[in-house]
Amino acid sequence: MTWQAGSIFARARGVTPSIVRVVPAQEQEWQRFWEDCSTATYFHSPEWARVWAAYARGRVRPAAKLIQFSDGAEALIPWCFEIKARGLLSRYAGSTQGTYGGWLSCEPLHVTHAVRLVQWMTREQGKSVVWRMNPYDESAFRAGVQEGLQCRSDVTHAIRLPPTPEQLLKGFKASYRTQIRKALRSGEFTLSVATTLDEWREYFAVYQDSLERWGDAPETGYGWRLFELWARLRSPNVKLWVARHEGKIVSGDLCLYAGRHVAYWHGSTLRSHLKTSVAKLLKFEVMQDAVRRGLDWYDFNPSAGLSGVTFFKEGFNARALPAPLVYIDSPLKQLARNVAASLDLRHARLSLQPLRDLLECNNCAPPVARWESSADVERDADVSTAVGAAVLECRSAPAR
Repeated sequence: MTWQAGSIFARARGVTPSIVRVVPAQEQEWQRFWEDCSTATYFHSPEWARVWAAYARGRVRPAAKLIQFSDGAEALIPWCFEIKARGLLSRYAGSTQGTYGGWLSCEPLHVTHAVRLVQWMTREQGKSVVWRMNPYDESAFRAGVQEGLQCRSDVTHAIRLPPTPEQLLKGFKASYRTQIRKALRSGEFTLSVATTLDEWREYFAVYQDSLERWGDAPETGYGWRLFELWARLRSPNVKLWVARHEGKIVSGDLCLYAGRHVAYWHGSTLRSHLKTSVAKLLKFEVMQDAVRRGLDWYDFNPSAGLSGVTFFKEGFNARALPAPLVYIDSPLKQLARNVAASLDLRHARLSLQPLRDLLECNNCAPPVARWESSADVERDADVSTAVGAAVLECRSAPAR
């Protein structure tokens, strides 16, 4: 399902709207925009911001903005304010923790609204911003290209969910299908959603085991308090899926849900069960559940440049979708970045490219995921089109 062109805002092509009011958004407004926006992910929600505000103990605070246009259209920017270097290098985040940002709207917005939003975020509001673009919002990419945004290349990997679990499994790599079927036939694993704090605590112990296996000290990872916050939230949008062997949790996936999208955000498996394929089995179960619930996308999230992680995701027939990062530095932040770069400090120097260059690929539709009904999944996607044409789905995005 795509946005309909019959919206009064989408029809307003002859008038260039202006922003007439920017005010802090109330949480109930934020919740309403999130629930009504067809391209929202969990990372755009007030829940996501609240959890991190509590976990960060003042270093992150929700700071959503309500934007009103001269033609009556409205958008909500689900920002958080992140305090860095005791406030000297603080910034707004499109969504905290480097997740998908952008804006929410209850009504479809025309590209002219999107252009004005990009202009306000990147030039007019005057603060430092980091914004990971939402791969499910075509209007943001159109506006970004028009405005000549400079971005750091990155992608996420996501599975366009088919109508049935059988079609889902058929799309996996042959070895994955074999391993999943073997794990199913063994009958050794019980899969469910955690419902008690003790189950969340047991999963946290699995995560600690993984940190040790990765060569990381326990204190370098997420603390128990974050998982306790998720557990006590008791949100229908947050599910910790777990796999048990002989009654003991051996693997888990923390998944975050929005209207038509589920994101795999955190996962761990005991070292002793890495060869059992229980992690693949559990992910298949989560995907099957998403299919049964009528969701359109299972999103693995970006891979931090780790080729092995990307290879693992591609085995599930996950496609690359663009999720570039936009950095807007205040004069003080730019000065600090230049000094750090002159000292060759890690990550100080940004490698940016025009968004248009990042999105160009041969024989490829605009590299933005399309919200559409699962009945359309098998339609041929190998179509060339210009960015200004109708929204089509893309198979991949180049990371140059």
